[in-house]
Amino acid sequence: MLPSTSQIREKGEVEVQGTTFLNGRWEAGATYSPVKHLLVRAAGGIKTDDRDTTYFRVRQYEMGIGGYYPLGKRWLLSGLGGYGQTRSSRGYFDVGPFVSIGENVAFKARYHKLYGEASASYRAPWVTMGVAYRLTRVTFTSLTYDSQPLDLRHMTRMEPMVFWRFGREDGALPWLRVQASIGGSNEGRRKYDPNESYERRLIKDGRGFAALSVILLPHLFAQKTE
Repeated sequence: MLPSTSQIREKGEVEVQGTTFLNGRWEAGATYSPVKHLLVRAAGGIKTDDRDTTYFRVRQYEMGIGGYYPLGKRWLLSGLGGYGQTRSSRGYFDVGPFVSIGENVAFKARYHKLYGEASASYRAPWVTMGVAYRLTRVTFTSLTYDSQPLDLRHMTRMEPMVFWRFGREDGALPWLRVQASIGGSNEGRRKYDPNESYERRLIKDGRGFAALSVILLPHLFAQKTE
């Protein structure tokens, strides 16, 4: 899931974020600071697909706790760690290098994860620019390839991201932000194994993403602008 990249700087601030990805996946989350320097977050994601052979479906959630530390008025450091669960399925027609005439492929997975993430950002008058890095440890409770169990129990993913957030408190809509994000996910510490099956390599392949988010700041709803 997308790192939170929260821009919370004070106790009582809230961010509610909705995100869409280019592949039609959706996420929503909320981040809150109950006391100074402390963050709590809950988020979920979904993608539905009613096609029979070429599809991607996922349902997931995660919860996290962490903190933030402003460095003056411009810079902000933040981090979170937490737990999540996911159920997903994916099907497509594969014409990879180890498939001579092509075939339908179907993966189904259930897993839970532990994650930690950190971000740093710089706030200019109308845009906030930043980087984030998430490390995720995946533990599969069920993983099948064409209805057959696949021998893969754990996987670590390294997930860097850059983002640009637009909007400001003294603008026409002080409680609204729009964010563009680009990032990826790759297996950490991966070494080539000539004996590894093609199916396991497909699971471990890297992925890129682009996302667009709308962010509401409920603590600013009552703020009046001149």
